[in-house]
Amino acid sequence: MTRQIAVFHLGDTLLGIDILLVKEINRQINNQSVSPIPDAPPQLRGLMNLRGRVVTVIDLNVCLNRPPTADIGSARLLILKNQSEIMGFMAKGQLADSAVGDDIVGFVIDRMDDVAAVADDDILPPPPHLVDVKENLIQGVIKRDNRLIVLLDVPAALAAVMGAWEAAESLNNGERP
Repeated sequence: MTRQIAVFHLGDTLLGIDILLVKEINRQINNQSVSPIPDAPPQLRGLMNLRGRVVTVIDLNVCLNRPPTADIGSARLLILKNQSEIMGFMAKGQLADSAVGDDIVGFVIDRMDDVAAVADDDILPPPPHLVDVKENLIQGVIKRDNRLIVLLDVPAALAAVMGAWEAAESLNNGERP
């Protein structure tokens, strides 16, 4: 089966996610438009009002063990579809393992690149020593020309953020993680 992969830049790394998970790319993000969440882990950049809807803003750099995005004014927000928006695809056998939750979530990215048509057979397992990327958040890698695209496991990334949030709440409440 062939899938369409939305490819984007995060620093020098090319990452991709299934295009069926992408709702939109938003340029209207800046430090003033994102309200920080008190005592939140660094992955949770804050909340943003987007046309009357609350969007949870996640700093993908932090999720991947990199320094936080310093200035989001030049960044983009890759907004994901929520669970109800992908149910139709799941019923057709697409996005079978994609539990993304009911909230509207956006990943801070540097910029979009392209959309690549990729056969499932072209998705390789991640190399054992993939530099600069947290391995458990990776579905695989795709070789395109002289480029390597890291396929992000979106449900794993969202689960990691929720795990960090629960750990932060436990610490803030004086509990042990």
